[in-house]
Formats: sequence, C-alpha cells, structure tokens
Amino acid sequence: MRWAWTIATMVALGGGWSAASGMDDRPVIDPGVRAVVSGGTLRVLVELRVPRRDPVALRNAQDEVLRRLAGTGGRLARRYATVPLLALEIDAAALVRLEEMPALVIRVRADDISPPYEGPAPSR
Repeated sequence: MRWAWTIATMVALGGGWSAASGMDDRPVIDPGVRAVVSGGTLRVLVELRVPRRDPVALRNAQDEVLRRLAGTGGRLARRYATVPLLALEIDAAALVRLEEMPALVIRVRADDISPPYEGPAPSR
C-alpha cells in the first residue's frame, strides 16, 4: 500500500512539474505578430533555442525549422551564421507551426527594418 502512495505522489508531482515546464517553454509570440499574420504576411525574427557558439547546432536548428515550415507560407528571408536567429516571411499557418516548436523556437517578433541613418543634412 505504501508503494501505491509513493507512485501516486511521484506521478502527481511529476505531472504538475511537466505541465508547468511545458507552459514556460512555449515560444513567446509578440502581440503585433499575431494581429498582422491573421490577415496577411509579416517579416519576423525567430529566436532559436541552440547552444551558444555551436555553429553546427545553429545550422541544424535553422534547417529543422525550415523543414517543418514546408507547406506553409513561411519563406526564408535571411539565415544568420553567428546568432541564433532566422529572418522569415510568415503567414498564419507558418506561425502555428512555429508555435508547435518549443524545442527549437524561443520567440517570434516582428522584424522592424529601419532605414539606415544618414545623419543631418549638410549645411551649405
């Protein structure tokens, strides 16, 4: 009887821990991303979950994300060689797929491309 209580306690604690950690591991989707892709496409930066300074792991994670986006409106805009990011053009279907990749994706945020700074106008 004592072993049954021990197993029940372990399952209860383990299940609670798993559910809590699963909630924490879901990719963070910035609020503006969801609003825009519901009606079109958006260029985003996808932050990847990879070990630091491991170019092979980075390349493998990027390849896997792109492979899993096949069949959606997701399109590669830029692959980074030294930072754990992918720049993508995504639609709603691609966003759903990214949300299903907690082992690979940490965050999805809009890629706010700014024009280069040109400085003040020269005086004449």
